[in-house]
Amino acid sequence: MSGQERYLTSPDGTTIWAQAVGNPSKPHIVFVHGLACTGLGFDLQFSDPEMLENLYLVRYEMRGHGRSGKPENMSDYDSIRYAEDFGTVCDAFEVFKPFVVGWSLGGCVPVDVVHYFGTDYISGVIYVGGGVLSRKWHRMCTHPVMSAMMPSLKSADSTAASKVSTHFIESCVANPPVDLPFPVLAQCLGGFVLQPPIVRKYSLERQQDQTKWEQEARVLPALIIQGTLDLHCLYKIMIGKAREVYDDVEVKIMEGIGHAPHIEKPKETNRYILDWVKTIVCQPKYVKSRL
Repeated sequence: MSGQERYLTSPDGTTIWAQAVGNPSKPHIVFVHGLACTGLGFDLQFSDPEMLENLYLVRYEMRGHGRSGKPENMSDYDSIRYAEDFGTVCDAFEVFKPFVVGWSLGGCVPVDVVHYFGTDYISGVIYVGGGVLSRKWHRMCTHPVMSAMMPSLKSADSTAASKVSTHFIESCVANPPVDLPFPVLAQCLGGFVLQPPIVRKYSLERQQDQTKWEQEARVLPALIIQGTLDLHCLYKIMIGKAREVYDDVEVKIMEGIGHAPHIEKPKETNRYILDWVKTIVCQPKYVKSRL
């Protein structure tokens, strides 16, 4: 599964870790993880033989996370930086018009991409597990459990952040004893600890101009894979807002699943992704856009 693993340099000099696996001749998909996480959260997608055979899978770690650089100025987390990071990854692996899989906070990266590069840069968006549609709409879609953790998650005090870390990670799944055995929990805690508290605050408070995305993203197809026991997202509100933006929205509701369908039910999640992408790429407008 090692594939191509590289440390890239974004235009502002920030290092971005990224990896590509799978079949470059098949549809391209870029995976973007959530807050205080790493690309390891997609291991169950990047090790799936059927995914590897039928897709070109690319993942990277957002600035301020994991193996990527962690600059400590607020301006380093401007919207353009996220768009540039995405573009840097696409250029490095010769990714063309990818679908974007956004888990949780990673779901708002398409707003940055559309604002600076336009809707033609991507082929569609897949929101997995309480996708944050945009920074502006994040609060209205935040579950009370997640809202209660926000002050500690945004705190620059390392003690406060440390105290909330385990609760935050365990709240990502519906059944922590099953879905987060200790080795996995420890791995997730490692990703959380790697992020300086001030950087986590910047990641949660950064601004976006979503005007262009709201006005133009309707041409992009969207898939929402959502658990009913998500403690981070008020998913019915989120789905309603998504339908305001995108004309073509398919929703897959997973009963008894929490904020991380790709971890809790990877086989089902992977099947939803594969089937949806196969359907989209057969549509005449998709074929035409690739010419």
